[in-house]
Amino acid sequence: MDIIKEILSDGIEAIIFLAVFEVLHNRKDFMKKYKIKTFYFCVLYIFINYFGTFYIGKIYHTLILSILYIFLLKYITKINFFVSCVIYFSFFSIIFVTENLTETIEMIIFNISLNQLFSIQKYTLIFLVISKLFQIFILMIIFKSNKFFDKLSLFNLDNTLISSLILQIGIFGIFIFIINFSTFTIKDTKIYNILIFILYFIFLILEFKELKKYQKFINIKANYKIQEKQIKNMKEIISIIRREKHDFANHINVIWGLCSLNRPNTVEKIKNYVDGISDNLHSSFKYINTGNDYLDGLLSIKNNFADKNNIDLDIMIEEPFSKLKIKENELISIISNLIDNAFEAFQPKSNIQNKKITFDTFIEDNEFYIEISDNAGMIPKNIQNKIFEKGFSTKTEKSDDHGFGLYITKQLIEQNNGCISVESNSEITKFLVAFNLQERGK
Repeated sequence: MDIIKEILSDGIEAIIFLAVFEVLHNRKDFMKKYKIKTFYFCVLYIFINYFGTFYIGKIYHTLILSILYIFLLKYITKINFFVSCVIYFSFFSIIFVTENLTETIEMIIFNISLNQLFSIQKYTLIFLVISKLFQIFILMIIFKSNKFFDKLSLFNLDNTLISSLILQIGIFGIFIFIINFSTFTIKDTKIYNILIFILYFIFLILEFKELKKYQKFINIKANYKIQEKQIKNMKEIISIIRREKHDFANHINVIWGLCSLNRPNTVEKIKNYVDGISDNLHSSFKYINTGNDYLDGLLSIKNNFADKNNIDLDIMIEEPFSKLKIKENELISIISNLIDNAFEAFQPKSNIQNKKITFDTFIEDNEFYIEISDNAGMIPKNIQNKIFEKGFSTKTEKSDDHGFGLYITKQLIEQNNGCISVESNSEITKFLVAFNLQERGK
């Protein structure tokens, strides 16, 4: 009976362990897809735990088993050692907190010691049932919060501090867990257990304070990236103005020269020359009315760039941006990043004829929509859900700028209570941004 109870308990733990792996490593279908591997993992996990219970001393039990579990996860799932450690300590923290809390509550309710809890079968069974139900409940919460963990990108290079915090929490938990095994001789284990629990949560609070500081750093870094993009746009504006100034100076010199020569038909020649200048200006630099002066300038620059690169930038402002309440610098960053993303989509595909980007605004169901589309080809389905992740880029040449444009854009849109989606097929790729006008008017 004890063996069956132990096998069932360890089997549930093994499934919880793999479930934590699925969520944190974004491999939601691992157990479903790799049933044989899942079976081997559970069998080996049960065997290791059974072996440890009977052949390893209590002081070293948790430490040695932790090392074996880390290598087991690494071997079965083919992940690297660091990732395996982070996932194991996340799993261990769940086990530690639930079991310690269950122990404390049970000792208080039944007025028993820690020794009695593990020596009397009735209390041990209650402990196992409650702790496992508790763990399954937490696991359900984690699965419902999988979008948060996807957004967290735990194993991204920029988030190594978060992974390190998890390791610290897990190692501290193991230390506390090992100490707990020496409390069987302590007279009042209830008070001791409560103190240990308090100590662990004080450590957690300190760690989360560090995490908050790190989050501030991430926000500063994101704002820096936005400002960097805006400076780049301003440099582009200045460059165009300087070029136009230089061109105008040349044109004035030509007209002055024609006037100085005072030859027959001078007036007619000047008129034809000015008409030619006017045609060139209208074709290369369009003045656009979006309802936002700053955006007018940005889109004029983007249109100038599109003209030079043989791209048809079709701008249709059905609804002016004056209806949208959003910080101008944030709006500029959102629009600039999305249009630049469309431009970049054409770079590796020079053979595309009739390159076209459309920019459109409209209101539907009290939502303000911004639609930017291009005909540069389909975004592969397997990466469509990754393009908004921090640091993700399809470019082969690595740069500090790559992988931040769409991530920053999504963050800015969501900060303003909006949402962004992408649709892509062989003919068109469309990014759709939506802001709720009611929410923005409050």
